[in-house]
Amino acid sequence: MVVPTPLLPPGAPFPAELLPALLDVSLAAVLLLRPVYAPSGGEPVDFAVEYLSPAAQRNWGQQERPGGTLLKYFPHLPASGVLGFYRQVFETDTPGRYEVHYQADGFDSYFYVAAQRQGPWLLVSFTDTVEQPRRAMEEALRASQVRERAAGTTAEAQRQRLLGLIGQAPVVIAVLQGPTHVIELANEGFRRAFGHRPLVGRTYRAAAPELADQHLFDRLDAVYRTGDSFRASEMRVHLDQTNSGQLDPFYYNFVYQATREATGEVSGVLIIATDVTALVLARQRVQALNEELRLSNAELEHQVTDRTHALLVTLQQLERRGHELTQALAAEQALGELKSRFVSMASHEFRTPLTVVLTSADLIAHYPTADQQPNRLRHVAHIRTAVEHLNDLLEEFLSADRLEEGKLVAHPANCDPAALLAETVAAVQGLRKAGQTIVVQACAGAIRLDDSLLRKILLNLLSNALKYSGENTVVTVAMECRDNQLLLKVQDQGIGISPADQVHLFERFFRAHNATELPGTGLGLFIIAKYLELMDGHIALHSEMGVGTTFTVTIPYADYSAD
Repeated sequence: MVVPTPLLPPGAPFPAELLPALLDVSLAAVLLLRPVYAPSGGEPVDFAVEYLSPAAQRNWGQQERPGGTLLKYFPHLPASGVLGFYRQVFETDTPGRYEVHYQADGFDSYFYVAAQRQGPWLLVSFTDTVEQPRRAMEEALRASQVRERAAGTTAEAQRQRLLGLIGQAPVVIAVLQGPTHVIELANEGFRRAFGHRPLVGRTYRAAAPELADQHLFDRLDAVYRTGDSFRASEMRVHLDQTNSGQLDPFYYNFVYQATREATGEVSGVLIIATDVTALVLARQRVQALNEELRLSNAELEHQVTDRTHALLVTLQQLERRGHELTQALAAEQALGELKSRFVSMASHEFRTPLTVVLTSADLIAHYPTADQQPNRLRHVAHIRTAVEHLNDLLEEFLSADRLEEGKLVAHPANCDPAALLAETVAAVQGLRKAGQTIVVQACAGAIRLDDSLLRKILLNLLSNALKYSGENTVVTVAMECRDNQLLLKVQDQGIGISPADQVHLFERFFRAHNATELPGTGLGLFIIAKYLELMDGHIALHSEMGVGTTFTVTIPYADYSAD
């Protein structure tokens, strides 16, 4: 048997001419790096890329000596921990290995990395494991990321729907950001007020120079600086709505409300305004007519006796005209008050969930790694809760509009009042404060009425009782069914309602003066009253300030046996 003569005698050095071929067939990528230091010294802040093996060139899509540094090609490398691993190996002169899932700079792969210091150099090799089976944790992370993207898409769709509603709102709305008041959002009313000129992305001062001498910017600066709201009624503003340089007077009810970051720091100003120009001009016309009437009366008093009959006829006509104008003014004033209530409620109720959605959406981007999943899910839950709250607010507005337009009717059906009461009480358990209890007394048997309307009435009254009562209080719900009458009483131990507020309690958008700091739209009792009209029922209340309130609802029903 012939033994082949070895090409490399024992102890002989490895032939240098074989190294390029060896690197060319290697599936592992090899890099030669040189540390880069800051002018002040210390540990390396980056590594210059001196050499890439063929496998590394294919992976990076670069030449053998590309020049530049790691951070030039991989700006997100510090967040992955790889740059810190390189520093540690170089500074301690201890070879090491590192495993990383890199999702940035055009990569989405798993890598095994090995590094070793060679004098002033750092020798690195890495292998892309994208073709190897992924571990359960990696697959779980990918599935989680898919869910997050889906949740983000849903949240963005809800946000766009809300922005669409804001854009169509019958008031002037704009969101300004920063101390220079950059216009971030402007609805149709705001754009129309400024002749649809370019607004978004510009500072308010640059977009509306005609306001420079009208002190509005000074008030905006004060709101941003102090965080205190500014309100004005029937403020006269001169605007160039035709973009022709011609300024015309308009009158607005203004609310400037500071917007805040999650930290509480003021980030901008929310503008909500209502155009009351027609109301002010109508009042001015009435005042002018009244002045004309006064002068006419003074002149008529000096007329001769033979004009007495003609004078009386003229006075009657003028009085009738004044009465009609007064009625028109009262109607416009009532409309203005209704709009002011809506502006005040919208600025308070919509601002908080909007801030939660925007802040949580921004914060999700700060948690890219797998171990930060609980943080991402917490902010996604915040977004979902805020969107559900906004949906509830919109549902109340839609219900009120359908009732006003007569699109809802009662549909009597067989109903078990005891079961309905039990379901409703279970639904509001999550609204209870610490120590709050609900005492229930239901009537037995079955009756015939619209159980859907009854459930909404009961749910609204129970929710109010819990919301306006403090901790360790009792809410009592009692039902009686007799003489074809359902008698429902909901009694709480809450803050109570003043006699002055009780007169207006069932009006649209009205809220009691001692409840303005609590969330609410002022539509709940208005909707209940409308529901009861559909069911031929009525509601009464008895309340004492600081003691509590009792609502008594009476609804006629048909015998169950008549079905």
